[in-house]
Amino acid sequence: MKRFLRVAVWGLVAGALAWAQLSAPRIGNHPGYTRVVLDLPPGVTYTLEPLGPALRITLPGQSVVPVITQVNLPELTGYALEQKGSNAVLTLLTPQGVGPSSGYKLSLLPAASGNGQRLVLDLSGAFVDLIPLAAFAQRNTRLEALPPFRFVKASGKRFSVVLDPGHGGPDPGAMGYVTEKVVTLEVAKRSASYLQAAGVEVTLTRSEDKAFSADKRTDLAARLALAEGKNLYVSIHANAAPPAKAEEWCGIEVFYFGPAAKPFYPLAAPLWPNVSQIAQAAPPTDPGAVTSVVASLLSRSETHASMPPTPPLPIASASPSESTSPAVAPSPPEPAAGAPPNAGTISDGFDSAVVMEATEGITPISPPSTLPALLPTISASQRVSLSQGLAVKVMSYLLGSSTATGRGVRVADFYVNKFAPVPSILVEVGYVTHPIEGMNLRNPDYLERLAYGIARGVLEYLENDYPAR
Repeated sequence: MKRFLRVAVWGLVAGALAWAQLSAPRIGNHPGYTRVVLDLPPGVTYTLEPLGPALRITLPGQSVVPVITQVNLPELTGYALEQKGSNAVLTLLTPQGVGPSSGYKLSLLPAASGNGQRLVLDLSGAFVDLIPLAAFAQRNTRLEALPPFRFVKASGKRFSVVLDPGHGGPDPGAMGYVTEKVVTLEVAKRSASYLQAAGVEVTLTRSEDKAFSADKRTDLAARLALAEGKNLYVSIHANAAPPAKAEEWCGIEVFYFGPAAKPFYPLAAPLWPNVSQIAQAAPPTDPGAVTSVVASLLSRSETHASMPPTPPLPIASASPSESTSPAVAPSPPEPAAGAPPNAGTISDGFDSAVVMEATEGITPISPPSTLPALLPTISASQRVSLSQGLAVKVMSYLLGSSTATGRGVRVADFYVNKFAPVPSILVEVGYVTHPIEGMNLRNPDYLERLAYGIARGVLEYLENDYPAR
């Protein structure tokens, strides 16, 4: 009996010694994301701190051999394992960013053998919050809906905005896990609903799958002609990466035309004030110009049925099996027969010399023989300045509503920005070629959040930044 007890006690001591020091994490490169696996003793607690460019994991009562390691993957540039007092701290450097509900997925699994456990962290800027917009508002404010839009300066004046869903008809746009022309039309129609409910006149350059002309130059000129006499022009697109970067590039970009400048990275704008501020807000003076921006969202969720259902993602679920070897993602569909040769690329007259990350081999589209005249009250320099302000505002609210990673507000030679007669921007809502973000762009709830971000940015800009006449 005594011998049995000695053996049992020694077994417990040996087990404790085996876990006396944590090992360095294991790293796996997967299509669209990086997996980090940390072996832990049974019962260990941990805390996670999303810090934007880094994700910090603190493990109380654990010890490690400090080490700094470069990884150089798109989602993980490296990590630092440190001993801080009685705590082990692992800091993951995340260039695509992490937030409270974005940038990473976490699972805790049993050990492959023995009685330990594994902390599995998947990192990608394409991991976003996909819950419906109404639920997003309720979770963050405990209110039934987001605060209503309301206008003060708009009293007696009706703003007019052109929304341009890129591509259409014979031009599918970028091809990937979803087709660009389908995404842009869905987002534009949803954004139009928000703007119209807030009292803004909206002109859609297309409301169905068609184009003004199969000739790109003629089609773009016809779209811009609709901007004559309007206040703003917003072109909505989805991006594509070259094959070598398809598993890396993800996120939202907003472009405007102007002098060459470095990209600007605005912070995500809060979608609401704090709850006490909402409760104390004075009632609007013009009920006709007010709408609850999320009212009836749940009933609207079934009205946009043109998007295919979202299939399961090939990533970590609530309890994934560990794998740090390369995985194989499903291939994007091939361009349809008869698709234009630029299918799968940006095809909007983009000068790839302006932004080096653009798809190569694109020839800028020449201007039409006649262009809409600039509004007499707006000079070219004013148009550039106003376009830049609109781009920043829309990007800020897009980041707030979507929780996606931001690739910056950028200057580019897009045709619709360069030749628009009014302040204009081009919004790239994500990459259809990314294994995860491409799937996000098939999710109606995510498209609703993108649409809200665009509309909210436009409305905030009109209310607070558009020059008085």
